[in-house]
Amino acid sequence: MAAILGRVVAGILLFVTVGCSASTSRVVTVNGHELHLVCGGQGPTVIFEAGIGGDHSLWPIAERIRDHAYACVYDRPGNGDSPIASDRPATARGDVADLHALLEVAHIPIPAVVVGHSYGGLIAWMEAVEHPADVAGLILVEASHPQDLVRLEAVMTDDQRRTFEQGLANAKVAFTASLKQAAAENGSLPDVPLTVIAATHSMTPWCAKGLPCAQMDAIHLELQADYASLRPDGRLVQAATGHAVQDEDPDLVVREILRLVASLPRP
Repeated sequence: MAAILGRVVAGILLFVTVGCSASTSRVVTVNGHELHLVCGGQGPTVIFEAGIGGDHSLWPIAERIRDHAYACVYDRPGNGDSPIASDRPATARGDVADLHALLEVAHIPIPAVVVGHSYGGLIAWMEAVEHPADVAGLILVEASHPQDLVRLEAVMTDDQRRTFEQGLANAKVAFTASLKQAAAENGSLPDVPLTVIAATHSMTPWCAKGLPCAQMDAIHLELQADYASLRPDGRLVQAATGHAVQDEDPDLVVREILRLVASLPRP
């Protein structure tokens, strides 16, 4: 508890004293393996979680918020400049443990706003449930939902289901196992701001493979709305884009990040 309080105080001091700073890159040893981390800026901490196979380079919008926040991006094991972690399976549970440890070992001031895209959104949500003291707010951008596979595969034929699962088999993480881990969570979100950004055409690429993408998009939006409902004041924002909202409409994502950061209590 003392360590957590110390890092919370560090976060307050950072917000008060740090001027606009250049980004710094470093390697941090976390849970026995190395993670590449880039941080810079001023203000409350915002840390970004990329989707499956993604790395820090997928968050160029981090540069746009560094006048308003201390923004951190990093590479999970086996992505970008972080080597594969041979000491653990690549699942959401392990990635959440790494994020929690990274915040502590790298002395990143908490609580932090966690911005997660796709699978990274699942990690962000689990981090908030398992380690509420780490999190000041959540922005879930097209976040994977624990019920994704169950709900989506329910509208597919057997052949379509096989096609869908083959498409997921190339992922760098055990995605199905990760969704099961998330579904087993029995905690609740802390009392922090929550914004969910949902794409209206997330499933369009599956149309070319003969899958029922219109039905899948409808289910996807229902599940994103379910995320938003986890907080009484949860905010649901629809983006007229595909899955990579931060690439197709970066202004929207930046605007929502800055909106949430501006809503945080000031010291």
